Amino acid sequence: MRDMSKQSIKLPGKLVLIMAIFSIGVVYFIYLPVSYDFDGTVFSQYLRNALIRDDLVKTSQPHHPLYTPINYLIYKGLKMAVGYNVLEYFHLQLFSLCFGLLTLWVSYKIITKVTDRQFFHFAGMVLIACCYGIWYYSVEAEVHMAGLFFITLGVYLLFFKPGPSDTFYRILAASFCFAVAAGFHLANGLIVVSVLLIFIIERKSFAKIFQFFSSYFLFLLVEMVVFVLITKVNLWAHFKNVFWGKDLLAGYKIIYWTGFSLETLWESIKSAVHGILIPASPLFAILSILLFFAAAALIIYAGAKSKDKKTYYKLGLWLLPYFIFFTFWDHRNIEFKLNVILPFLILLILSAAFIQIQNRMKYFLFTAIIAIVFFINVYFFVLPANDIQKNLHYQVAKAVGKKTPPRSIIVIGGCGTELSIFNKIYISYFAHRRTFILDWMLGKDLSLEEVHARLKQEQLEGNPVYFFSEIVHEGKTVRQLLKNHQLEAVDYFQFLKKMDFKEKIPLINGYYLARF
Repeated sequence: MRDMSKQSIKLPGKLVLIMAIFSIGVVYFIYLPVSYDFDGTVFSQYLRNALIRDDLVKTSQPHHPLYTPINYLIYKGLKMAVGYNVLEYFHLQLFSLCFGLLTLWVSYKIITKVTDRQFFHFAGMVLIACCYGIWYYSVEAEVHMAGLFFITLGVYLLFFKPGPSDTFYRILAASFCFAVAAGFHLANGLIVVSVLLIFIIERKSFAKIFQFFSSYFLFLLVEMVVFVLITKVNLWAHFKNVFWGKDLLAGYKIIYWTGFSLETLWESIKSAVHGILIPASPLFAILSILLFFAAAALIIYAGAKSKDKKTYYKLGLWLLPYFIFFTFWDHRNIEFKLNVILPFLILLILSAAFIQIQNRMKYFLFTAIIAIVFFINVYFFVLPANDIQKNLHYQVAKAVGKKTPPRSIIVIGGCGTELSIFNKIYISYFAHRRTFILDWMLGKDLSLEEVHARLKQEQLEGNPVYFFSEIVHEGKTVRQLLKNHQLEAVDYFQFLKKMDFKEKIPLINGYYLARF
């Protein structure tokens, strides 16, 4: 009778959890964005090339070696099994969506272990689901949500799953999860710093620490060795270029490292804050900052008063290495703050459940916070991103596809304006046209004369050549090109004069193509 009673109590909770996650998934799916993230479109192009060529070698990336191969295999398997044939971008969105929902499930499991207040189990999960960064990367064609899931699962197995946490099999399972997370993006490897700090504070034996790190690095080594053997990539040359050389997508040197300063620290904090509540206007930017510091104050107060200090330092040490490292590297980028945002939110949920005020008031305030976060993020992020007519980059690319023959080459700047930057991938992916990106070509030390010769050769081979309007007259794109490559304006416009443009082909919103 006792067992039956337990089952009857647990079943509704599981059913509610399934219904809650399913409902969140439906909302996510209904409002899948068509704003088409830049990196997501790049990943989609990589996947398309791999599928068309039936070749993973030239389309895999060393800093997330598992992402394209796994999606390639899933896509190919589904195509063989059920005739699956969808836009690669949509496929990658579904991939992120699945891992976003799985992350919510594991987050719920952690929340249930840190507080026994059932209201906060579900309300906390909903708050996490409504946050801008979690929602965004759960519906975008991006690498990050799969990595976040495996980190969250590893943290749960190692520190929150009931039972002894330092058994060999628990350590092995967690280290495997962390290695897989690093396979989706190597930056996820920072979690081992968190684990080491927690192990040291908990005074784990050297044997346990050695078990964890030897297992982790063995799994990661296998991943990278297989990757190198298949792709023949020179990892040393690649990462030397990433950290100290030319940016592969810009064509010239970009420094992602930032020296420490109060301004850098403040910008890093804001990127984490904005990963919770989108800064849609100066007013909401201020509101997001105020809510964040109020939440931080609550966490500090509750952590000081709570007898369960272990939970606070475990979650705190999860986020700390990520926050510190990504305060010095690409510090404004929200995607690198997901492992700050998620443990911070769980700490907030724990602290809200702990704080001693009347339950009705507590529940009302927490529900109000969820409502604020939900409605602001939906109104200013979800709905606009769901409207294809508001995606100027896409509309321009589709116009290029309609107005030019299939073998055409579109010459673009690739810098200076958001449209010029997005044209680098949108025109090739959505318009199915080749692009010659001046920023890349000049960044590879080609002279303007050499660029002209290349274009002339393409023309002689029967490939129509068009210049996008942003680079045929002075403006932000041209000024940025001149600055990036130390060009004189007179030399650049002399280069354009040699093109002897034949006609002007209108696109939309005043943009046009000039035919060489």
